[in-house]
Amino acid sequence: GGQSLMLGKKPSVRALFTAFFVLSMISLMMSLIIWQESPQQQMIVYSLLFSPLGVLTRWQLDKYNNVLASFPLGTFSANLLSCALSGSLGSFIAGNPGSEERVVLQSLISGFAGTLSTLATFIVQLSDRIDPIILRYDGLVYAFVMIFWGIMVGFASGQAKNWADDL
Repeated sequence: GGQSLMLGKKPSVRALFTAFFVLSMISLMMSLIIWQESPQQQMIVYSLLFSPLGVLTRWQLDKYNNVLASFPLGTFSANLLSCALSGSLGSFIAGNPGSEERVVLQSLISGFAGTLSTLATFIVQLSDRIDPIILRYDGLVYAFVMIFWGIMVGFASGQAKNWADDL
């Protein structure tokens, strides 16, 4: 046999984190079985299950932050996508769905959309683009565009229930 076991060799950090992630997901799914009757606890578990998806999506979108030097396109798109999801799913929650649907929708907002958006990165990127000494105010333009389009997308996606009712 050409194969030998790698006894005594330390596992990589990536392998440890992957194992930890898989075990965490398994334990979260098992807790859904345990807490079937409590919607509040189910919402926490579902939120934790959706959170890694938001983090991974944000990580992929961060690759676009260097496309424009004065405008972090990745953070901008992640925050707008989060606004769109929060607005549209919140609009569906306002339509009084069943208790199971409500738990999943609220969990998607707090888990996926919550980890997709970020205020801390926005503030850091904003302050990096403002320098009064050399009269660089790209950050103010970035802040205005982000807030304006966040409000517009939030309002537009908040009407999703009305649009769905008209179909």
